[in-house]
Amino acid sequence: MRATIQFINPDKKFAILTKLLKVIRGITNLRQHILAHGILLEKLGASEVEALQKTLSRHSHFSYLTSHSSIRVLIADGELRALLGLVMPIPRRQNEFTDIFWKKGFTIEKLVANQAEELRKQLEAIATVIITEDAPQTHFCMVSGQVAQRDGVPLSVRGFTVRAFDSFSTDDLVPCGTTAALQINGLYLIDYAWQSDGRKGPDLLVHVLDRQGNIVAEAKKPSAAIQEFLDITAPQLCIVRGTILEANGYPLPGVVVQAFDRDMREEALLGRTLTDAEGFYEITYSNAQFRRPEKGQADLIVRVFDADEKGEGEEITVSDMVFNAPQLQIINLEVESRSCPSEYERHLADLKPLIEGEPVDALTDEDLRFLSGKTGIPFEQINCLRLDARWSFQHGLKPAVAYGLFRQELPVNLRRLLAEKPARLREALEASLAHNIIPAAIGLQTDQAVEQLLSLADSLVIELDRKAK
Repeated sequence: MRATIQFINPDKKFAILTKLLKVIRGITNLRQHILAHGILLEKLGASEVEALQKTLSRHSHFSYLTSHSSIRVLIADGELRALLGLVMPIPRRQNEFTDIFWKKGFTIEKLVANQAEELRKQLEAIATVIITEDAPQTHFCMVSGQVAQRDGVPLSVRGFTVRAFDSFSTDDLVPCGTTAALQINGLYLIDYAWQSDGRKGPDLLVHVLDRQGNIVAEAKKPSAAIQEFLDITAPQLCIVRGTILEANGYPLPGVVVQAFDRDMREEALLGRTLTDAEGFYEITYSNAQFRRPEKGQADLIVRVFDADEKGEGEEITVSDMVFNAPQLQIINLEVESRSCPSEYERHLADLKPLIEGEPVDALTDEDLRFLSGKTGIPFEQINCLRLDARWSFQHGLKPAVAYGLFRQELPVNLRRLLAEKPARLREALEASLAHNIIPAAIGLQTDQAVEQLLSLADSLVIELDRKAK
């Protein structure tokens, strides 16, 4: 049985908790049951789950397991009284767990019938206790590990992601949790909820994906444990990365960068990408892509193109040849300045020396207030830069496109933005181009950018439907 407890008058918190602990101790085996199974906070929003995780991570007495809408709290040291410090509000110290606990209550699962009924009777003066049948058993699981290359070196690249699946068969993959970013040290972690169907655990399949969504490595674990540690070996990859700048020092976002392996008379394409908001690019490749795979190292050349509606336009610069390129090769290139930098480019250039390598999408509100005071750039415009960088990473939008829309007072909420007419989105981008708010290169990609944005509607509907289910 499940007992969901919602306190009637939570103003007298200490008296309520004293009564609750006394009742728990007085019901046969209930204290041991809670120590074994924990308490469950349900019907949470994503921001509430994140806030609870941050709070619990600061307390050594607790561990936790999460799904997209709930969190199970386990008491690590076997002392039920440790809950008092977690749920009692402390003046001048913010504690999201306290707020959510008293507002939404909590649930104890897997009770026997007499435990649940006795709990309801003894708490009826201070709480509403709703008793229901246990739902099909849901396990809150985690898979984590490190992705390394065959020589044991962690896979250290930007933009790679990790997905986990429950694989009934090769044609029937059920996603577990959400996509996780591969950290720069090769580590990953995915939380997910798995509903038992008679198996001991999910038949776990973990994919490592490159920036284009191609699978570069995978690992399997049949009947995975609730907390599974799964290291993954990736094929030996080489990396070429760098920054594309204009001669005046401003970054050049949204241009096409291609890397080639050069033979005497031919070139083999190794990879293609777009520069991000800071002009950074990174391309991974393996010797299997060489025209002659038996050669151990690439004779590397990097070409940069203007982006247009067909993908790439005029070549604007090319690197010198790097013979026998090492596993990690840095190639920075400079392009002759062709126009006055846009507002977007000027702002990024002003922020770059102050943020000291911190990704723009990771800046906090406090960071934004400091940067606004230091540079004189309005807080709202720096926030638009942060949202633009975040959407570029999360949704694959071209850098500066979202910024151009936001600067024309279009919604910063994705669902509301997708409700706008395509003509209005084009007008907004054209207005930002006309006022030199975003780089002129976007003018060659307006229709493509709008189509890419509108294509997010399908994935948004799928995500909302998944959450609803």
